[in-house]
Amino acid sequence: MPCANRAAAFRSIAFGLRGAAVFVLLGLLSASAGALAKSDVRAAKTGKDPVTLLRMSIDAPRTVSYIGQFETVRFSSARASATIVKVEHRAPAMTRRWFVAPEALYGDYIITRGTATYDFDTKHGRLTISHNPTIDNQISAADDFDQVLGNYRAVPDGADTVADRATQSFVFVNKHTGERALRVWLDRETHLVLKKEEYHANGAIASQARFEELRYTDTIPRDLFAIDPPRGYAQVAGVDVDMPSSDIQRVIKQARFTPYEPKNLPQGFELDSGDVTTVNGVRTLQLLYSDGLRTISLFENANGAAADFGTLRPKTIEFEGHSAQYVEDGPTTLLTWNEHNLHFALVGDLLRNELIAIANSVVP
Repeated sequence: MPCANRAAAFRSIAFGLRGAAVFVLLGLLSASAGALAKSDVRAAKTGKDPVTLLRMSIDAPRTVSYIGQFETVRFSSARASATIVKVEHRAPAMTRRWFVAPEALYGDYIITRGTATYDFDTKHGRLTISHNPTIDNQISAADDFDQVLGNYRAVPDGADTVADRATQSFVFVNKHTGERALRVWLDRETHLVLKKEEYHANGAIASQARFEELRYTDTIPRDLFAIDPPRGYAQVAGVDVDMPSSDIQRVIKQARFTPYEPKNLPQGFELDSGDVTTVNGVRTLQLLYSDGLRTISLFENANGAAADFGTLRPKTIEFEGHSAQYVEDGPTTLLTWNEHNLHFALVGDLLRNELIAIANSVVP
């Protein structure tokens, strides 16, 4: 499913870093035992169980090529923001996204080839090149999916039509809370994800993404994914993300300062990996926690580097005697504060009060 990257880059911005994104597709919907039984019957008629179909959706972009228009709407407490991109995808791993809206991004485009991303800023004549090995890591995707199934129950939720394609929708119920988090619509023929809705813990829609137009084709020319910058463009090195490590103690030693970890996490969340990245001379530690579907990243640095909110306008909030700043964008919240001579940032697919509860447990 394509991602309108710069308009939604908030998810991974902290201290100027892009966090390692966890590959997720799924969602949830509360259901009674009777409804679940009916869902099992519907799944049996398709010849494949829900888990098999959802695993096939992970592999779909590697096997099908398409052209379409994709819209993402992210809801926060104060506003809704929409991004529209025209997308061309040539399997297995080349994608071009051309921004139609908002106006500030019109004409800009992003090309992804494997683990490399080429961001063309047409208004300023700038090409930013970044690398992220997690983009094209199928092993990581499979591991994340297994963790999702450990914490969520997959429930088929009926047929629908998206972009003139017949779909089967699925929701995921959190086994610990009974709350829904996300719902996806899969193309019945190709299993490509055509629509996705993410939900807050209170049931409100946090974001919606869907194809408005879609056409499958095997005739997309390779030239469309050319990465040579136009004449006169400045070439800028973006952030190169290393493969996150599960050897947390080794990562902590690389940080060269004594970090803190949260003592209070929602049920199902586990410490997944860590990474140390230096940007503009600032060594920053990232600890990534996940329940398979949702993620929480804790960023720490001892160099006095505050968070970069980009174009988002932070608000101030007080907790436990700290003056903190936060921004909300769709399902994601970013909370920053200073404590014990360290700068902290929490980024998570959680509500503000949930993130504050975690922040309270970081430093005793």
